[in-house]
Amino acid sequence: MFKKAMTGSIIIFSMLFIAACGASIETEQDKAVEQAEKAFNGEPEVANQEIQSIEFYLPADISIKDDKPNNIILDKRDHPYILFYNPNEKEDSQALYNLLLDTDQPLIVNQTFTKDQRFGYLVITEIEEEETYEVTAGIGGTKATTESAVKNVSEDAKNLMEIVRSSSIQ
Repeated sequence: MFKKAMTGSIIIFSMLFIAACGASIETEQDKAVEQAEKAFNGEPEVANQEIQSIEFYLPADISIKDDKPNNIILDKRDHPYILFYNPNEKEDSQALYNLLLDTDQPLIVNQTFTKDQRFGYLVITEIEEEETYEVTAGIGGTKATTESAVKNVSEDAKNLMEIVRSSSIQ
């Protein structure tokens, strides 16, 4: 009898633990939207990098790894970010955003923001690798993307939007 009760308790505890872990993407996506919106609506960080024809702010823990025309590969402790810009698109352009929506991957977050002739967005999609999400933040013709583990989704959304918000194409 004791053995059955113990086994039952372990099963119930395991189910509760798994359920608690499963809820974390919902929490992270809510925080991600909040962080991205705050960065979008706030004052832009002061640009501290200039490469190709773009100036942008880069947090201290992120570095430039490589650059190709219109693409800058960033690195945060072996975690790549990609900054893309199209100098022909204005800050109110929805072209890059519309391209993001043309996907077979499930959209976890599809949030848009508008302010002062700027169109911004945060799109989070689930990718095939378990517990991994593609996070993209953009304003007009500039966007930044990374792949995130659940625990990093909101922090990455904040960093991406801060970088994009601070961007200025020469």
